[in-house]
Amino acid sequence: MKTTEFLKSKVVVLAILLGGALLMYSCSDSDDDPVVVVPIIEKSALQTAINSANTAASTAVEGTAEGQFVYGSTDVLQNAIDLAQGVLDNSNSTQIAIDNTVIAINEAINVFEANAIVPIDPANLVGQWTFDEGAGTTVADFSGNNFSGTFGSVAGFGGGTPEWTVDRYGNENKAILFDLGAKITVPYNNALNPTVMSISVWIRADENRDSNRFMGLHSWNGYKFQLQSANKSFFTAATSDGIYDRDTDPSLELSTWYHLTVTIGEGNMTFYINGTETKVWDNTPGTMATVAGHDLVFGVGSSQYADTADNYDTDKIIPLAWGGYFHGAMDEVRIYKSVLTASQVTSIYDTEKAPN
Repeated sequence: MKTTEFLKSKVVVLAILLGGALLMYSCSDSDDDPVVVVPIIEKSALQTAINSANTAASTAVEGTAEGQFVYGSTDVLQNAIDLAQGVLDNSNSTQIAIDNTVIAINEAINVFEANAIVPIDPANLVGQWTFDEGAGTTVADFSGNNFSGTFGSVAGFGGGTPEWTVDRYGNENKAILFDLGAKITVPYNNALNPTVMSISVWIRADENRDSNRFMGLHSWNGYKFQLQSANKSFFTAATSDGIYDRDTDPSLELSTWYHLTVTIGEGNMTFYINGTETKVWDNTPGTMATVAGHDLVFGVGSSQYADTADNYDTDKIIPLAWGGYFHGAMDEVRIYKSVLTASQVTSIYDTEKAPN
């Protein structure tokens, strides 16, 4: 019996040395019976990896602001967690299966972390409004500059007010609907009036109409972004050399989300649609005009309107009849004090577009 026990101990030691981690679970009264052993499955590494993945998934916020994660990232990670948990809970899982699952779940965590939103030209980001609040009458600025906006209306256009609506992902109350003079006002700051600039925004037009203006700073006396009568992306910039109206093909479809970008500077005005450059106007000289005393607005082209044109030559207050309001939805507005490159525009689009 001592010889048999010695051999058994040698088997255990050898198993440990070979990494097999074998455990005897039966000993016969007969020294001639074979020793039956079962493997010890080491699951602690998998449990640790699953815990890490659960923490990442539960604390993540999906969105488009810095530090958030691309929409859909959490669902992908959760699927990996569920599969790993199934392997962990299965009493028939082998050590090889456990080890491979540890590798897989750690890779899923790496992929998830790679989907964190990386800031694009952060030093030049003036304002970023994601419209993700989902309720209330204010919108926050995620640029860090605290240029928050407040809901309001222009009575002369119909007195409409902004409404929370579905975004391009299908998420309820994650975009804002404008009509009949509904507006959001961001108080004036000279940072919102840079000498060169880029604007990125998602829009969905619900009506083809003249002067479908979705944002502006004192309209053509500063700048305005809109869709013109043919439903083309259209931008007006007042510069030190004059006032320039520019647009780009193609005409946009109604009830469809588009990512629109315009850059102004270095004599050029460049348009992009869905991350792709569509038009470069190389005859837009000068630097952006300075506008004081007028707020940035979304949903209309100017924060102030006059009842008539009688005093326009003196005070430059836009007459109501010359103005315009947006009928449609907006989301994800960014303003930069730089001329974004084509690759930067594409990166913004890729970050913010709806997942396939």
